[in-house]
Amino acid sequence: METAMRKPNPLPANPLPMPQVQPSLIQASVRPLQRHRATLHMATTLSALLSLPSAWPSLKNASPSLNLAPLARLRTISAEHPGLSPYLTREMALRARAFMNGVTLYRNHPVRRGAEATPVIWRSGTTSLRDYAPDAAQAVPVLIVPSLINRFSILDLEPEHSFIRYLAAAGFRPLVVDWDTPREDEKHFSLGDYVTQRLIPALHIASAAQPAHVVGYCMGGNLALALAALAPESVRSLILLATPWDFHAGYDAMGQEGAKLEHMLQVWLQGNDFLPVEVVQSVFTAFQPLHAFRKFSTFAAYDQTGPEAARFVLTEDWLNDGVPLTIPAARESFGDWFARNVTAKNEWRVGGKIIDPSQIDLPAYVVVPGRDRIVPPQSAMPLAQALPRAMRHEPMMGHIGIMSSPKAVHQVWKPLVGWMAGH
Repeated sequence: METAMRKPNPLPANPLPMPQVQPSLIQASVRPLQRHRATLHMATTLSALLSLPSAWPSLKNASPSLNLAPLARLRTISAEHPGLSPYLTREMALRARAFMNGVTLYRNHPVRRGAEATPVIWRSGTTSLRDYAPDAAQAVPVLIVPSLINRFSILDLEPEHSFIRYLAAAGFRPLVVDWDTPREDEKHFSLGDYVTQRLIPALHIASAAQPAHVVGYCMGGNLALALAALAPESVRSLILLATPWDFHAGYDAMGQEGAKLEHMLQVWLQGNDFLPVEVVQSVFTAFQPLHAFRKFSTFAAYDQTGPEAARFVLTEDWLNDGVPLTIPAARESFGDWFARNVTAKNEWRVGGKIIDPSQIDLPAYVVVPGRDRIVPPQSAMPLAQALPRAMRHEPMMGHIGIMSSPKAVHQVWKPLVGWMAGH
């Protein structure tokens, strides 16, 4: 049962020059990154992996969302050939060792993301607006809204591979919303509050001289959509990257069993002010228990001094350096969105207004990655279809790959910039 490790393609030359940045951006650490959270991967994955031989009988009825079909086939083989069981058990142990080696290499890797070198031009509470082209005040502004539960660093992964800096090199003025850990005075913030009290003022700053392109990534796309619905006069175009909309399409257990998910989280949603990052990670890890196994086992085979390893580490640091959710925002995300699917039902309200994409009469560009497991295409596609002036782009890439993959430059960023230049 040998499996060949597939190395990523080498980074192609960028069609646009990247602005120069200080080398310390990657070399010097200013905020301890939460690499100990990889222990969560280790505990969950090893528990799932090493218990499989004794769990063969239950695999037949496993939820499709767990993606255990290959293991179910192993169960069938094991039942038909009992003598193979000891060898399968040994193989599981060997692969578990490779996985643990990958986690250890990640936790000890020397690459670190350092201080943000971009100036902050506006701040309200723990939300700030960073200017990636401070010397291009007359350029067309681009307001970028990342996911609320993740920091924006995946959009600026490294100086040589940065979506934000690519936009700046193309002649735009990227202004990036930088979410931070909410404070005590923000613990009652709902998703709507983040739009009305943070994004609308940020948009007013960004569009002071001329309307801005508004870009939303993942959950940030939902917030960007609501922003465009509430302040269309300040928006030049709406760009949605891997944005979920129909939470009962393509999510299997996470959508169809959303009520159970919400019930599971009640222990945290009651009596606490915030939903910790570890809990959010646990939810997504529970639905893909072997994803971490595959990626860390593959990472262990990389040249640890090469660019592939560095990009993996920086991406994993981003995943582990998330932002806690306020309890109201968590209830909306897991209850209203996943459990009750209020977005697809056109029942999601922000600022007293129903956010109906069919009523947003703006040029729109919607990226629906064909291999997205975090936001399945079935979830994102209805949003692209509902926007009346949307152009749809469907690269065969993953959710994070549209930002981190070397292929992203030519398959996602370049077509998007070309479309933006025409609007």
